[in-house]
Amino acid sequence: MDKKNIGFIAVLIVIAFVSFQYLVADKEIQRLIASGHTDWAPIMYQEGNKIVGAGPEIVTRVFGEIGIKVNSNYVGPWDVVQEKAESGEIDVVVAAYKTTEREAYMDYSIPYTIDPVVIMVKKGKVFPYEKWDDLIGKKGVVMIGDSYGQTFDDIIAEKLTVTEVRTPREAFALLENEEADYFVYALYSAEDYIFKNNLSDKVEIASLYASAEYFYLTISKKSSFIDLLPKINSILKKYEEEGIIKEIIEDNKKALLER
Repeated sequence: MDKKNIGFIAVLIVIAFVSFQYLVADKEIQRLIASGHTDWAPIMYQEGNKIVGAGPEIVTRVFGEIGIKVNSNYVGPWDVVQEKAESGEIDVVVAAYKTTEREAYMDYSIPYTIDPVVIMVKKGKVFPYEKWDDLIGKKGVVMIGDSYGQTFDDIIAEKLTVTEVRTPREAFALLENEEADYFVYALYSAEDYIFKNNLSDKVEIASLYASAEYFYLTISKKSSFIDLLPKINSILKKYEEEGIIKEIIEDNKKALLER
């Protein structure tokens, strides 16, 4: 082989190497970090170092259609997740209620499901509950960083006496010890927790919802993927029309019961 051919082959090798490096870099760019609440099953919950559930599955499928890979990571408790979305350390929150505070640092997709919020009490300690004002003067428990819809959040801040905790275990302990009269929590997460911890004879759920709020996919205003929101909304709308979102949520509910 003469020197000319050797030189030509060497150039081809260099071009191939540079192209490969470019493709690898491009793949790295087309990957986002998502996260969510650690205890909001079946929509989102912690499993090891991951956030799993219907929300992460929907986000992964939506961005997968655009050609973007999703890492749905556990990055800390819910208040930390929101802080990291505000700073841009994570790109996407897989599910969140819409509040004025959050809209300052995240853009919202169209809603993709409704999430009922309930009032739970210790068994045998039921009190009349028909409206939020019925909670005035009682001791409540809420999770740090949780929202229950802007209107109910405002009522809690302005009129109610509540203790903030980080885990459902702490909240249920306060009910059991009668240090709290009620616990505000998402219905599906409450049902899952009660089932897994055999608490059906210790707590009960008020028949009237405290609120029923939409869940949205959100993107940090500091994320490089923020401009994809119109395309994301188009895919979510298609999934809703085809029943895909409902199917994913139902599958995740069943999976929880089988664990």
